Amino acid sequence: MFITIVVAIILGFVVIFAMKKVPAPASQEQQDAGFGDGQGPLPFTLTLERFEWLCGRLLQELGLDVERSTTAGGRHLEVMAAHSAPIIGGQYVIHGELLQTGEVVEAVQVLALIDAVKGEGASKGVLITNGFFSDEAATAAVGGPIELINGVRLRELLQRFTLLPADSLEVYPRSESGHGPDVRARDHSDQADAETHHGTI
Repeated sequence: MFITIVVAIILGFVVIFAMKKVPAPASQEQQDAGFGDGQGPLPFTLTLERFEWLCGRLLQELGLDVERSTTAGGRHLEVMAAHSAPIIGGQYVIHGELLQTGEVVEAVQVLALIDAVKGEGASKGVLITNGFFSDEAATAAVGGPIELINGVRLRELLQRFTLLPADSLEVYPRSESGHGPDVRARDHSDQADAETHHGTI
C-alpha cells in the first residue's frame, strides 16, 4: 500500500513537470499576426521604465492628461488619465503588462482592469502590452468598457506619432525566407514629416 502511494505521488510530479514543458497553443491574434506558435520573439521588448515612458507619451499624443503613473513588480504599469473633450471625455484607467517570450496576457488581468474601471467610476479602461492576449482574455473583454492593445498595434501607434527612434530594432513576424521572425533595423525618419492627428484610443 505504501509503495503504491509513493509511486502515485512520483507519477503525479512527473505529469505536472511534463505539462509545464508543453507550451500553450498560440492565441488567435498571435496566429493572425503571423507570430507562429507563440514561442518566438515578442513584437518588441523593452524595459519597464521605457514601457512606462512610451505609454505616457502615447496617451498624451492621443489627447489624454496623465494624472498618475505607477509601476509594480518590474512588469506592471497602472495609469490614471483624463480626457477633457465632450462626449468622449472622462476618466481613463490604463494598465500595462510587460511580457516575456512565451507569455500572454490572461483573462484574470482583463477582469482586474474591468473591476478597476468600475471601482474608479471611469469612462473606459485600456490594457496595453508588448505581446499578445490569450483567447480567453479577448473573450473576457467583449462587451466591457475596455480596449485591448497588443504589441503589434502598440508599435503601429508609436510609429504613427513618431515616438520610436529611427534606428530602433523591429521584430517582424516572418523573415524574407519565410522561416521564423526577422529582426532588422528600419528607418522611420520619413514619418517624422508626416502629418499626425490627435484622437482617442
